[in-house]
Amino acid sequence: MTSHVYILRDLKHPRFKIGKANKILARARSFRWESIDFHQSLGLRLASETDAYTLEKILHRTFRLASVDPLEVVASGGSADGASEWFSTSCLPRLLQYLEDNQDLHPHVMVSGGELAALLERQLQPSQADVAREQLKKEKEARCIERKAELIAFRRTQLEGLRASLKVVHPKIAQELERQKQNGNIVGICDTSMGSYLVLADIVPLPSGALLWGLKPLSTHYDYPRGGGSIMSSFSQMTWPEGTISKVELPRAHLRDDSVSESDEIIYEVFREEFEWFNQLQRIPEEWISAIFPHGLFLTSSSDDHQSKRAIENVMGALSKARCR
Repeated sequence: MTSHVYILRDLKHPRFKIGKANKILARARSFRWESIDFHQSLGLRLASETDAYTLEKILHRTFRLASVDPLEVVASGGSADGASEWFSTSCLPRLLQYLEDNQDLHPHVMVSGGELAALLERQLQPSQADVAREQLKKEKEARCIERKAELIAFRRTQLEGLRASLKVVHPKIAQELERQKQNGNIVGICDTSMGSYLVLADIVPLPSGALLWGLKPLSTHYDYPRGGGSIMSSFSQMTWPEGTISKVELPRAHLRDDSVSESDEIIYEVFREEFEWFNQLQRIPEEWISAIFPHGLFLTSSSDDHQSKRAIENVMGALSKARCR
């Protein structure tokens, strides 16, 4: 198997390196290709690794007096790997003459600096597979950017559609809230672990089928591309001899907490006046509403019945207080 002795010229310092390698560029890579002046370098191709090893040692011994201190090599930015194999360029002409004079003793084929430089250039050029991979990567990145742009544009369209749809719903809710104000049915706001509610009440028991909250669920429905929902469409109502109490679910957007979404921001923007008014209403304790509207809407014991009656009295008292404001 053929092998090489290389004589590589340092690009920045007056020194060259004598070493042995089966592949010169692979060896040079360990101490950085960019630090080598390949045009001023050369290689010697020999018949075997043994011949290359022998010639390397002969050249090291012959020109040992021109060797560069390894500490100086490292201090000037060179690699510690093979730092003892560097020689001053002052002896380079004699080394080249030695090789020419002793061609018969050390048969070799000269690999010129130009050949090494051309070989390096080919080495640095990406293969067809590399080019294909890079092109595929660029195409994927371009598609990713395009998809993100499409998603952003679609989301913008969604939000614009949401705003337009909410503006259609808004007058209906504003009108209903005004009606509740005029009738004196607004008690306050109840914040619970399940959400917030607008609490309505009337001291007159409503007949079967009559509702305090006058909007039908579908009347406050809004939609936008691939989405939709409703505002203040979920409500519960209970009637007793003492009167009627209703709770209407509020959108979480009115809370203005850190977890609001883009949709919530737009809902708040459209209903800002109503939400700010909600914040001014008196707060109704959660335990009152839980007692009046138990899970399943069924009272399960006399104790629950007592708590419910007391809660009804409290809400009716809060209604009187609200009407006096």
